[in-house]
Amino acid sequence: MEKIINVYSGSKKIGEVRTNRNLTAEEALWSLGYDVNSQEDCHKAYEEGWGCLDDCGNYFIDVEFN
Repeated sequence: MEKIINVYSGSKKIGEVRTNRNLTAEEALWSLGYDVNSQEDCHKAYEEGWGCLDDCGNYFIDVEFN
């Protein structure tokens, strides 16, 4: 059975994913075009207001919070 998963970061909706199975946070983000292992994608998320920046200047997506 197909379902739509809404992907949020905090209270900000990032997008929707249509799937027929359960997804991890990383899989849902990948479906929306974000690779959590890519600094470029993490930087893009940061510029959009939902990515994070650590103390060393590295961008990341907090999948445990999402």
